[in-house]
Amino acid sequence: MIESSQAHIWEGHWACAVLALIGVLEEKLVPATLEAAILQNLEKTVEEHPNEKLYRMDKAYAGFRDGILSVLIQRGQSCHALGHDVIYAYYIFEALSRSKIPVTAELFNAMTVLLEGFARSGPGYVTINESNIIIAPEETPATATRVPLAPAAVLDLFHSFHRPYPMEKGDMQLGHLLTHGHSIIGLQQQFQEPRLVQLENSLFRRLDILAYANGLESNQPELAPAFTTTVSSPLEQPFWEQALKDSRHGHSYKYAYSYLKLNRMAGRNPSDFKSFSRIL
Repeated sequence: MIESSQAHIWEGHWACAVLALIGVLEEKLVPATLEAAILQNLEKTVEEHPNEKLYRMDKAYAGFRDGILSVLIQRGQSCHALGHDVIYAYYIFEALSRSKIPVTAELFNAMTVLLEGFARSGPGYVTINESNIIIAPEETPATATRVPLAPAAVLDLFHSFHRPYPMEKGDMQLGHLLTHGHSIIGLQQQFQEPRLVQLENSLFRRLDILAYANGLESNQPELAPAFTTTVSSPLEQPFWEQALKDSRHGHSYKYAYSYLKLNRMAGRNPSDFKSFSRIL
């Protein structure tokens, strides 16, 4: 994550991918028979994306928690970068909560750079008629029903939200509803900070944008191919075998982690993965 802040902010996806795989294993979100396959994915990810530099383990930085939360809260009403500011921050906080690794000033500075970089990146594009289009949140009608976020609510939003196949194939937005919503809830539960409720606005604004974009897509469902003919479940071996070939920039790991974790948090035991399989 530190190296990503010095090179390309989006490379932090791989740090998140590694942490997602570790989360799946440590929290035992899948049957034990899949652990070997997941470890193989983890080892490949680490081997293919090594750091170019070495980073020292310096003394702990006491202001990390409050500083990062302050940045997130200040920007909580915005809708930028598909929620990656919230997602990166949650993954780091979650990893540090179960690790003895010291929270250094170097990591704090890196995370600040990343969060500010996402703020400058704008709201992120949406695929409309096979083109990448940026839709300004302030110019989009608020159509998504605002509900208090909880694990079940995020899952229901994900399952009920419709996207034409060509749009989802172009930009993989459905999985971001899972990772973004999961990250917001995770931060709220971890810190019990009332002001973090502001982060929910960015998720609902994103839903507004995606719903508005649906109306601009000419290739509607009746003209588009079915999303998938194969149901893909992270509780089965083929999912991880396919991810080993193409993890889609690490997204397969983050989407699986958020989906499985949200279901556990909501007290649900998923058996039908057809909706999850819409994620491309």
